[in-house]
Amino acid sequence: MTKDDKVSVVIALGGGAARGIAHIGILEVLEKNGIEVKGIAGTSIGAIIGALRAANTLEDFESFIRQLDAKGMLKLLDPVVPRSGLFAGNRIARKLDEFIPDMDIEDLGLPFCAVSTNITNGEEVLHASGPVRLPIRASMAIPGVFAPVQVNNQWLVDGGVSSPVPISAARKLCPGLPVIAVNLFNTNLPFEGDLDPIDQTSKAELNRLERLLLKMRQSNKEGRPGLFASLSDTITHMEQRICRFQIAAEEPELVLEPAVFGIGLFDFHQGDQVIAAGTRCAQAMVDSGELDVFKRRYATKRP
Repeated sequence: MTKDDKVSVVIALGGGAARGIAHIGILEVLEKNGIEVKGIAGTSIGAIIGALRAANTLEDFESFIRQLDAKGMLKLLDPVVPRSGLFAGNRIARKLDEFIPDMDIEDLGLPFCAVSTNITNGEEVLHASGPVRLPIRASMAIPGVFAPVQVNNQWLVDGGVSSPVPISAARKLCPGLPVIAVNLFNTNLPFEGDLDPIDQTSKAELNRLERLLLKMRQSNKEGRPGLFASLSDTITHMEQRICRFQIAAEEPELVLEPAVFGIGLFDFHQGDQVIAAGTRCAQAMVDSGELDVFKRRYATKRP
């Protein structure tokens, strides 16, 4: 088969905070090589990227994220007196509103589903209809980091608590189509490259609160990880275990795992490099011929 031969699929985009920027590179390579995305289910950052792709605004968001620097990233964080989370999440939500239309999920360009978790009983909650913005905010509410979000009288948190890679949600969204799953939690695949440091000039330009947030990112002189690094790596190790069992049990037809371990929760200012990691992952599947094998196997699988 050639890249002009199309195969219809549904994509399951996993959570992983800033690591999920790799989804952009993966989607671009897949769609250039004959993968026709008919639906997207997303958890956390996967829900954000999925909604942007379904709304046809992903390119605009990509331009923004490629230009985002460390100071701009810190400005998106809004610390609150710790009650239910370190950050309210309002600034991030308002920024996302610039790219995600105020519309119902049913009116997006593709079938789409966001996954969150009911904090009371731990059950997976699927959002495949109704207004798109609030479920996305619930899906990204990492426990202890962002405050829970109330939707339909339920308090909801990050979908990664119940479904780090929303494979079953993808199958329900587009029954009969093969599922391509993207897992961001493989700790055996460290990020390859040098992350951009925050230079001294940038530090001097930060206000008092932003400098405090910066300290929360950094290790101390003894090498003790900073708060953000501790949260990021702890979440990764927990969800990596869930992902292994989930993928084995739910058996997606194809799994992509970009090398993004080491990218921090809030390293959105590393956009170029994280997108490139996603591109490398998907392109390696193209170059090895594995994508062609997948396309031949599922070429006749149409909804």
